Amino acid sequence: MRLSRPLAALCTIAPLVLAASACSDSSGGLIRGTNGPHFSQTIANPPQIEGACHRFARRGLSNVTNTTGIDIVLHTGMNCDNPGGASSAYLGTTISIGTIPGQGPWHSFTTVGQAPPVPVN
Repeated sequence: MRLSRPLAALCTIAPLVLAASACSDSSGGLIRGTNGPHFSQTIANPPQIEGACHRFARRGLSNVTNTTGIDIVLHTGMNCDNPGGASSAYLGTTISIGTIPGQGPWHSFTTVGQAPPVPVN
């Protein structure tokens, strides 16, 4: 049986498109945080980009839970810095952390490592 050219091209390209979409740069999961009893923020599937800074809401978060497939580093500054000599915090997957005593809320984070091949559920 002979295939038409458009059908043959589609059968060749479709698997490549599916494979490329499965290899995303997303960490697959949620980063959740709170600041007091009435404020919460959720970031779904943050992109896994080397050196990229991800910001939380302006008021910051006092408790953060990482349910993505990658580790993150929390920062007290809005630009993934730590003004005033504050410390960063390394937050592995499926772990929660509160603010460090004497330090303000978390305002930003960077991702660490490679995203997993499949989303973490």
